[in-house]
Amino acid sequence: MSEPSAGPGSTGGEPRTKGRPSTDDDRRHWMWRPSYLAAGFAVSFVLLLAVRSDTFYWVAVLGMLGLAIVVLLALQLALYRPFGGPVPYATDGTDRQGPVKYHYKVLVRPYLLVMAVAAVLVAVPLAVGVGYLGPFLGAGLVSLGMGTRFWLPQIIAARRCARVLKVYDFEFRAPIRKTNLGAKGVRSLILGGDAAPRMSAREPLFSDRWPKEIGLGAWFAGDEPFGGVILVPGTGELMCMQPENWAALDKARREAGPERQERARRAGLARKRI
Repeated sequence: MSEPSAGPGSTGGEPRTKGRPSTDDDRRHWMWRPSYLAAGFAVSFVLLLAVRSDTFYWVAVLGMLGLAIVVLLALQLALYRPFGGPVPYATDGTDRQGPVKYHYKVLVRPYLLVMAVAAVLVAVPLAVGVGYLGPFLGAGLVSLGMGTRFWLPQIIAARRCARVLKVYDFEFRAPIRKTNLGAKGVRSLILGGDAAPRMSAREPLFSDRWPKEIGLGAWFAGDEPFGGVILVPGTGELMCMQPENWAALDKARREAGPERQERARRAGLARKRI
């Protein structure tokens, strides 16, 4: 059974903090990855230079494959990151716009950085002559295209959350049962008791981990047969979600009544999108 949103400054019984601080293990876990990627890029670059050799030109194929893999992994490292650190908004269900604006900011900053670096990688070889800088030109072109390809689903997921939160207020739901954690921010969970439908959820940042203490409950905005958004207390993650078995709730949506159906339509929940 849902609980009403708490008043300003209250938490409705759920823990509230300004976000999960990064631990030393988290920092060490992420610091080694750029080092390995830089080493992989250097090795691939050297192998690519073999294309100028009459004997070992075939080694350049390995360098090309290595460079492509390094660039794709670097893009994922830059754009798909775990949500963490203090957040500049209330996580107690009283602020619907703050989480959306913050998620947009967190998504746009690394994308712009990737695009700036990619533009430099393309511009410099073209300006001074390609020659030995050809691999940098290739890396830049791949980054421009694939970086945008990786980023667009993230910003679309954030946009879906924003659309829902323009229509629905938050209500606290507990407990949250975690059932599956997939790639690219996709996971399955259940809001409340055994009768609640299993929901397919997507976190815009495509984090590869569950929010800390999400099992204690979360703020839900939406209508279960259609879907909605949850805001995790304390850590502040947003997730857009819809029923995992969409067809099983067809009858519930038909019987919801015109007002609920119209609200779901305005929130972008009238069709299966997740």
